[in-house]
Amino acid sequence: MKKHFRLLLGFFGLMSICSLALLPDATLAMLSVILALSINLFLFKFFKPFDNFEIVRNFDKYQVTPPDDVNTTLQIKYNGNFPANASVEFDCKSLGLNVNTGNVVFQPGQNYNIDRTFTADRRGVHKISNTKVVVKDWLLLSGIALKSYDESEILVLPHIYPFGTPPQTSAAGLIGVASAHKQGRSSEVWGIRDYQPGDDFKIISWKAMAKSPDHKPKSKIMAGEEGQAITVIVDVGKDMELPNGDNSNLDIAADIAASLTYNFVKRGTRSGLIFFDTRTRMILKPNRGEAHIDSLLRNLAKVQPSQDRFLITNLTKTYLEFSAAEFGNSFILILGRTEDRLIESYIRKLKSSRDLVVILLYNEDNHKRAMQIKEYTDKHGIDLLLVDHLTIKDTIKKMEEWSYATIRRT
Repeated sequence: MKKHFRLLLGFFGLMSICSLALLPDATLAMLSVILALSINLFLFKFFKPFDNFEIVRNFDKYQVTPPDDVNTTLQIKYNGNFPANASVEFDCKSLGLNVNTGNVVFQPGQNYNIDRTFTADRRGVHKISNTKVVVKDWLLLSGIALKSYDESEILVLPHIYPFGTPPQTSAAGLIGVASAHKQGRSSEVWGIRDYQPGDDFKIISWKAMAKSPDHKPKSKIMAGEEGQAITVIVDVGKDMELPNGDNSNLDIAADIAASLTYNFVKRGTRSGLIFFDTRTRMILKPNRGEAHIDSLLRNLAKVQPSQDRFLITNLTKTYLEFSAAEFGNSFILILGRTEDRLIESYIRKLKSSRDLVVILLYNEDNHKRAMQIKEYTDKHGIDLLLVDHLTIKDTIKKMEEWSYATIRRT
């Protein structure tokens, strides 16, 4: 049957060419061509090759910590009785993924696999378009577009910069442990964390170490450790969309906030996260555990700059209402706005009531104003770090040192 079909199609094509060449009457020749084209279209509609495609698309991961590769596999099966012309395409423009096969002749019963690998290196939610299959007639003159309606998303988390090795000091100088020594350790076990140099031998959980995949020492989190917390406040106002190197201010802020909160929690300190512009946009109260880490990172991956500008006056009112019991007494403010003339005086107010570090993002356009703010904060003993896309790692290191000193003062 397939052979007969190809012969029939070839016959009509040959007839059309001969008609144009041999028939003296141009009208007859034109009618012959129209007849051949009509038969081609009729066969295309009659045999319906476009109804015989099965498409399955998969990604090996849908949540990624950059920089990481994502593998995608597209399986296309053609179940028609006759050969079919088709092209297949889908893309993710924000991650530079573009798959387009061009025209492919599918044989009956043929499986066609497309494998692609792309690098997910930009924070955010990235949409993968529906798979589009354009099936064309046998003369490639017309086609029908099919969609598989398999649109999906890849969530790329912020980049996490690890802390270094904790200082070899007494346990009281380590994150999450100082308050236990200060308040007196309860016998109640709150959870399990990674062992830190200087941990009391009595709180090491050998059972947890045996059960863990890495078989590394684990320490119990005692109820007395619950008091210490560090909360990160991130400016998500309009100024955070300004460019800073190849990224935006908010991309850098998200990387810093993710690195700090992740490492704090991993080392036993409760950590929280707040988004603010003219008002509070999101609050994750300080907590511990893998589920909390996942919530922190997912929120930082998804956040986008708002259309409102950050107001330090509004933050101050809200900040003073934060309960120390819920949010702790140590805060990190990541700020992208510099043009507000009230920033200096209000940062001083914030510092006077809590243990505070300000991370101020700057670029070439606002460097002069950022330096003015830095001079003021230095003069008044306020911890402020100027940060751009080149100094992220150095900032993480300084904040790690600050966190140890903060715990010692607690």
